[in-house]
Amino acid sequence: MELYINRNWTQRYANAYIAEAIAWSETGNHATIYSMGITAEEADTKLMGALRELNLIPEAPMKDGGGSKESRSG
Repeated sequence: MELYINRNWTQRYANAYIAEAIAWSETGNHATIYSMGITAEEADTKLMGALRELNLIPEAPMKDGGGSKESRSG
């Protein structure tokens, strides 16, 4: 599967910004994933979070000073 993400795809529609990603399989099937935010940055952040939740991209690196919060319990 290939995943296409491009920050240039984030566009304003009415009072919101829409970020978009496209997943494409070897068999020609595809899915488009959207997220919406008040700003382009918010829409992009929500999209990246959704893609991580779906395990389509790796987890975000931990920030310094972020404590020891675990992302998953097991």
